[in-house]
Amino acid sequence: MRQKILIVEDEFVEANHIQTILEQAGYQVAGIARSVNIALEMIEAEKPSLILLDIFLKGSLTGIHLGNILKERGIAFVYLSANSTRDTLEMAKSTEPYGFLVKPFREKDVLVTLEIALYQHEHRSKLKVSKAKAQTKTGAPAAENDSLDVDVIGESRPLKALVQDVRVVAPTDTSVLILGETGTGKEMIAKMIHRHSQRSDGPLVKVNCAAMPATLIESILFGHEQGAFTGAVQRKRGKFEQADQGTIFLDEIGEIGLDMQVKLLRVLQEKEIEPLGGEEVIKVNCRVIAATNRDLEADVAAGRFRMDLYYRLNVFPLTLPPLRDRPEDIPALARHFTEQYSQKLGKPVPALAPAVLAELQRSSWPGNIRQLEHTIERAVLLAQGDTIREIAFSPSPARTEQPAATLSSMEDLEKNHIIEVLRQCDGKIAGKGGAAELLKMPASTLNSRIKKLGIRKFRNIY
Repeated sequence: MRQKILIVEDEFVEANHIQTILEQAGYQVAGIARSVNIALEMIEAEKPSLILLDIFLKGSLTGIHLGNILKERGIAFVYLSANSTRDTLEMAKSTEPYGFLVKPFREKDVLVTLEIALYQHEHRSKLKVSKAKAQTKTGAPAAENDSLDVDVIGESRPLKALVQDVRVVAPTDTSVLILGETGTGKEMIAKMIHRHSQRSDGPLVKVNCAAMPATLIESILFGHEQGAFTGAVQRKRGKFEQADQGTIFLDEIGEIGLDMQVKLLRVLQEKEIEPLGGEEVIKVNCRVIAATNRDLEADVAAGRFRMDLYYRLNVFPLTLPPLRDRPEDIPALARHFTEQYSQKLGKPVPALAPAVLAELQRSSWPGNIRQLEHTIERAVLLAQGDTIREIAFSPSPARTEQPAATLSSMEDLEKNHIIEVLRQCDGKIAGKGGAAELLKMPASTLNSRIKKLGIRKFRNIY
């Protein structure tokens, strides 16, 4: 049976163009409604499978009004719009649409968005039922609560809610957007989702979008053929191709520029890539997990992030609670890091004095778990005896407002930048994909800077 689509659009040319696209693709068009009232009458009469809905309809009732009605009735719909303010975006998001098409769009954009929306409509109810069941298991034994992953440390209500959501979404193939401040553990959650997914036997490919040079980002993501540009001496598989049959984790997705956002959206929707210099497209099958510490809705409203890409990524959002919102988890985390670094340093595990634990719980932790980890590492290193009785708080790069007297020096900024690049390269300095290449300096120069800045061994942290 052909899917029946209703078009709600008051622009005659636009509406007829969409109708032609749908009919040529084999969809049954229920008709064109040019107002909310007419649309409601046609919905009752035609019972469409999905509605393409323009946000900015003329008259007193907009597409947002109809979106709220469709949400209550459980009818799938996709918004159409050329632009949006922050307020409009927030209202549109509250109606829980199944997609967003930004005008002007291609014929393929319409068809792929419809296919994705219809699939999500079929599976969204299953996700909601699974989530509701997980939330009702308040009396579950500790073994079941802890069975998801040993990396989850803490018993606070925000953390338990997050774990329940991860348990629901991990076995599915749904796209996930992980939101949270710097240092809250977004990469750890991405790894957890992959390990408990149906793709766990496949690769998990991590991409730090903020660390990719603008001139190389397309090649890094999609690959290139030999001779595609100066220096391309052989064919190179891109990150998406490497992640085939597995998961790709796009960290700091908000740092990608608008031009690349368009290309990324095409790949996410059409599941195919075209390497630089290549003439054939390559099909890829990978789950997408994205993460950011930015306010993407503000970026969408400001025109810095595409609305259709935001909706494509934001299928199942997970918001990681900052450490200050779960202080009851700090003692367990502190003891975990104490044991971890005592073992690394070959020292007896010291106890944490009650006064120290109380001080840790009073801190606001702008750098979250990452800052706590650094603080405990330093405390273990300096510990004398069998108890840590004093704590020296480490600075956090997440702090955005500082008194003039505490602003970082240029040397500190350079040191932090080099450390971050080393993290992205897994400690590799020279050669292809090494830190020297990303920093665009000779490896010998980078080694000298590392020595002068006092950067010790590279250590991977989340």
